[in-house]
Amino acid sequence: MDDDDERSVWQIVVGLGLPEEASPDSGHEGIHPIAEVLEESVHRIRGVNRIPCYTEFGPSNEIAAFAQRAFGEDVDPSTLPVECSLSVYASDAEVDELAQAIVGDLGVDRSGYSREVGRHVSLGLRPISLQDPSNSFYQHLVDQYQDQVGSD
Repeated sequence: MDDDDERSVWQIVVGLGLPEEASPDSGHEGIHPIAEVLEESVHRIRGVNRIPCYTEFGPSNEIAAFAQRAFGEDVDPSTLPVECSLSVYASDAEVDELAQAIVGDLGVDRSGYSREVGRHVSLGLRPISLQDPSNSFYQHLVDQYQDQVGSD
């Protein structure tokens, strides 16, 4: 792979529905099992730690922000859908390959049903602009990649 590929920060999102639907079965502590699948997908396409990434689990930020604006501070979090997200610093080709790997690893069909989750999920892709100061947190993915390339 050419190190000069145009890279960007992307967030791949798996919408899991309401919190009670998205809770992992007992026996899972720490990372959400869907987040584990997302990380494994990244490692499978390029090798362990070759694409800088991290996962998160929680309420959909966009939906929570809208609900707060529309209904005020007293929005019940249990009524807001949750998601697992995977943030990566990757080329377009890697994101395309990763999207296919995630669909395969989650067993998602065209209707959105996931064999891994056992119900329908929503999938999304968000570009993350590093030009926006509110996204400075994501700079660590770029730094990880540059450190990795420098050590190769």
